[in-house]
Amino acid sequence: MGGRMKAVLIGPIQQENLALGYLAAYARAKGHEVAVVAYAYRKDLDRTVERALAEQPDLIGLGIAFQNNVDDYVLLVRTLRERGFRGHLTCGGHVGTFCWEELLAELPELDTVVRHDGEETLVEMLEAIARGESPRSIAGLVWREGDRVVKGPVRPAFGDLDALPRPERSPEPYVVGGMTVDFLISARGCVGECSYCSIAAYTSEQRKSYRLRAPEAVADEIAFAYHERGAKVFFVQDDLFVLPGERAAITRMERIKSAIRERGVGDVVFWIKGRPENISLPVAQAAREMGAIHMFLGVENASSKRLKYLGRTHLPIHNDSAIDNCRAAGIVPSFNFMLFDPDCTLDDVGTTLDMADRNLDLPWNVCRTEIYSGTALRERLATEGRLEGNWRSFGYRMRDERAEVMFRILRVSLNERALAIDSLLNRLISLSFARQLHAHFFPSRATSALDEAVTKLGIEARRDTVARLRELRDLVANAPLRDARAMQRFAVEQGLAIGAFDMPLRERTEALWNQLHARGRVQTHRQGNAQVRSRGGFEVAAGS
Repeated sequence: MGGRMKAVLIGPIQQENLALGYLAAYARAKGHEVAVVAYAYRKDLDRTVERALAEQPDLIGLGIAFQNNVDDYVLLVRTLRERGFRGHLTCGGHVGTFCWEELLAELPELDTVVRHDGEETLVEMLEAIARGESPRSIAGLVWREGDRVVKGPVRPAFGDLDALPRPERSPEPYVVGGMTVDFLISARGCVGECSYCSIAAYTSEQRKSYRLRAPEAVADEIAFAYHERGAKVFFVQDDLFVLPGERAAITRMERIKSAIRERGVGDVVFWIKGRPENISLPVAQAAREMGAIHMFLGVENASSKRLKYLGRTHLPIHNDSAIDNCRAAGIVPSFNFMLFDPDCTLDDVGTTLDMADRNLDLPWNVCRTEIYSGTALRERLATEGRLEGNWRSFGYRMRDERAEVMFRILRVSLNERALAIDSLLNRLISLSFARQLHAHFFPSRATSALDEAVTKLGIEARRDTVARLRELRDLVANAPLRDARAMQRFAVEQGLAIGAFDMPLRERTEALWNQLHARGRVQTHRQGNAQVRSRGGFEVAAGS
């Protein structure tokens, strides 16, 4: 037995799963047949299993990107076996990289686990299967030998990203505001060593924490999407796009700008990411000249103590200067405020709320610092005896009892406003980006009116968020914490009140989103870029 093997790769594709796309393209370039199948939610289980089994693959690989939906993939593994799959079953991604021991212990149905970048590992596995062998003794792989689990050596990070073939993309483009959005990776990894970040943990074993593609290779991919897929909007999924060092950052963006123009690319815009300490005014101006209209900033918190605790390398002054520089350059910044972490206090929360209040016109959301396998913060809490939960979902109690109570209340009262993946504040980030696209590509009086309506709606929701969080903070600061019933009652009452307040805001959000989408489709059709079939939704903010 030998030669061409068939693989099915399964993972979430709410926007575009470029991780699976790269795996598929690399394996195909090596002579194998690969299909990519979407599995975002448990409701998709039957359809996903049917599609995967219809391919009659030799190998099925699951890309488990998120630790909080491990159970969905446990169910998928068991269902694939129950319905007759007898080939090699493996998984990878962040969860596989750090939780391989737990996965193999719980799932005898699973044959192996892939750690870190999987392109070369996947191909070597397919070659082993082609020889009639069970994949083992492969760098980057964990496998079984009898009752033992054996971890192979860490595979060094793929050195030349430009040697990788262009990733496979969904045939149906993703649409925001009626415009085709394509997704792009120009680098892998990050220079930061944030204690809570799974990216820093992921790259720590690979010897290369940050790898760049050549600007010309990036421009080739942009040109392909522009000319062949009609994309004028690019969401750069790099964990870090703006390089540290002003000269280096500006030079790279100037080279990308020049290279895409040389390839006949016209007016295109970008959503990019940056660390606040790297966003000087010249850098922001260079980003805008390249085409960036939106920048997700790693603001995280407004307290210097909290930033230090989280392993950030910037100060509150960098948050303010980065926002000011983006505004001055014509870029809209967005960000998440990590209001809570294991050692925060109510005073820290108040400091960050003050910053939020100063930026009500910008799209932002609030959250708690979560704990992921492999991170320094997880190890710290474990050492301190404070780590709760298990590998599926870690948690903690804050040292400050009043901060803990505040979070427990808002977890009930503010879930649909802020904490859920489809929360109102997340949707407003996506809506803000849609209105930016119209302001850039379709300027008119009607566009200005839509722009004003979106901005007014966002300010209204965020102002109310700050007010309710301050009210809650003041209550918790002075209330007797032993009265659990009173706190529970307040949480429910606030949740109902916020839900009633948000109902018309959600209706306005939906109406504006639909209006921008329909208007954008009409405008792009007039420009000769009609979309026959497409995908879309509010998930663009989830990429932050």
